[in-house]
Amino acid sequence: MCLVRHRLLIGAVCLLSLGLLFGASVSDATDKDKNTQAMLLEIYFKVSEERAEEFEKTYAESYVPALRKQQGYLRSNLLRVFLENAAREIGATPTEFNYQMELVFDTEENRRKWVASKEHATVWPLASGMAEKFAWRGFDVVGKDRKAD
Repeated sequence: MCLVRHRLLIGAVCLLSLGLLFGASVSDATDKDKNTQAMLLEIYFKVSEERAEEFEKTYAESYVPALRKQQGYLRSNLLRVFLENAAREIGATPTEFNYQMELVFDTEENRRKWVASKEHATVWPLASGMAEKFAWRGFDVVGKDRKAD
């Protein structure tokens, strides 16, 4: 029994040391959970002009209905970057991507369930198949502001 306690203590010290080494504390995981309101996945797409209308239609008619069936799904947006002249006028940073899809789930766990779903297996190839290139990033939502209606 003493040996088991000793190993548990060594394991805890090692985890604490690793956390401190990588800039985390033991309470970071619980603090993160307290401060996280949801998660956001941003997917960037480079879609040709010829496929733009079809891409937007696929989002509205296929992607959104599939997302709405998912546990923990909160919202999504499909954004199209400003045309080059408007972007230049406001001093926007150039990008090779002309669309951004935002998916918001209550937890990363539920977003991963979406990725494993049969609906995702159907709609992701539709969207990604229209893109010349795509990439993504995930974010914890740690603050938000909504205008009251």
